[in-house]
Amino acid sequence: MKKIILLVMLFPLLATAQNSAKISVRFAMSAADTCSIARQQTYISQYEPLTKAAIFDNACTLSVPLDKPALAKFHYNAQWVWLYLEPGVEISLNVGMDTLYRAITFSGKTSAENLFLRDFFSRFHNELDRDVLKQSILANGIDAFENMLYTAHKNQLDFYNNHPDKARFSESFRSFIENTIRYTYYASLLSYPIITASQSAQIPKVNALPDVMLDGIDKKLCKDELLPCEAYRDFLTYYITYFTSKANGFVKFKDYNISMESKIQMAQQQLPPASLVWYIADFLNNDCDKVAPYTAKHIYEMLKEKEGPAGVYTQVLKKKCEVRIRTKEVVEKTKEEKPGTVVKTSKSSSDYPMLKDMEGNYFGLDDFKGKVVYIDFWASWCGPCRNEMPYSKQLHEMFDPKQLKNIVFLYISIDGTEEAWKSAVQQIGMEGKLGISPGNWNSEITRYFQINSIPRYMLMDKKGKIVDMDAKRPSSGQLIYDDIVKLLSE
Repeated sequence: MKKIILLVMLFPLLATAQNSAKISVRFAMSAADTCSIARQQTYISQYEPLTKAAIFDNACTLSVPLDKPALAKFHYNAQWVWLYLEPGVEISLNVGMDTLYRAITFSGKTSAENLFLRDFFSRFHNELDRDVLKQSILANGIDAFENMLYTAHKNQLDFYNNHPDKARFSESFRSFIENTIRYTYYASLLSYPIITASQSAQIPKVNALPDVMLDGIDKKLCKDELLPCEAYRDFLTYYITYFTSKANGFVKFKDYNISMESKIQMAQQQLPPASLVWYIADFLNNDCDKVAPYTAKHIYEMLKEKEGPAGVYTQVLKKKCEVRIRTKEVVEKTKEEKPGTVVKTSKSSSDYPMLKDMEGNYFGLDDFKGKVVYIDFWASWCGPCRNEMPYSKQLHEMFDPKQLKNIVFLYISIDGTEEAWKSAVQQIGMEGKLGISPGNWNSEITRYFQINSIPRYMLMDKKGKIVDMDAKRPSSGQLIYDDIVKLLSE
């Protein structure tokens, strides 16, 4: 029930909208055949509902369904400007021959708000534009940059507080502007260490901001009602990135999957419900093609759980995510198999890539549900992998027989040939469940999890969920033992 209420509050359906805003536009000389308005609803630009109108005799009229104050983008002649709209309001736009920001004027209710909005974004363009801000970050040290932010923040507040029409602004509009000014400062500050560290792969760490600059920046700043504010959404992105980096000792993640899983975990700890749903959806929209299919699937399933299967984000991102997480079906027989060989395939419905055991039978990770699985990705040609094998045997011996009944030590080889794999297994004397996904770095399992270095270890809980994409090595001894025991007790 809470999910339904949240969705209705955040994303009212167009068909049930009780009000609308009417926009009449007059052009000095039309330079296009149409104009349109994209209303903010999902806060992901390409999925915003679009109202389009044809221009006749240098004029057009648009009616935008609206049941609460909202920002919208007015598009005309390959340009756009922000509009502030309220339900039931009629507003007139007059567009001259200059660029849209300079040429547009307003009349009617909310004209004061829209004139201010036009002037505010035009006057402080350099401070609000992320690309321009990035150049300032790269050109200045943190102290100089923070001083620049402080001055910009003060100038924006002064412009707003001293504006002659401030008393005419609606309460919701004043709240929007005040939060835009406030969160632009916070987002820009937190972006500094992230942007500077991302300039080169040779930079091993993110530089922490001085504690004095972080005073007051905590989860109390995260509020669902601020989602319509773009500066707040920028803040959420950099807030989660910065504090995920802090939790990792400011050491840069080498694996994007682990980085993303860590950010989602941090977001779950820090963000209120609607902000969390937006954060997950924004990741899937922007970055799902950068992570392994498993990570994309895991995070999309989380979105469905948080929002509900009929949720707006779940629906609009479904096609994009399904293309990403789709994996190749496993054929029951391959060219390697001899005629007449009966191949046993897993009955699992999971989309995990299938593996082949020493007897030539196929199995999948889902076959081990009900047990804790410690997964070891290795290859016969990997020296560090083989160096860990004696420690792996010692790890087995740390558990008593009762515990071992509920643990699977799964070794997945990515060797190019079965011959190399089986020979290494015999030489090492490996014990546990053995499987192969052949092809070296082009193997199906490495592409599925986007593994680019081995040895690599993962932990799967009894429900069949990967709970640690970068588990500790066997040589960590007591540390990995404790992690496995914790999962056994759940």
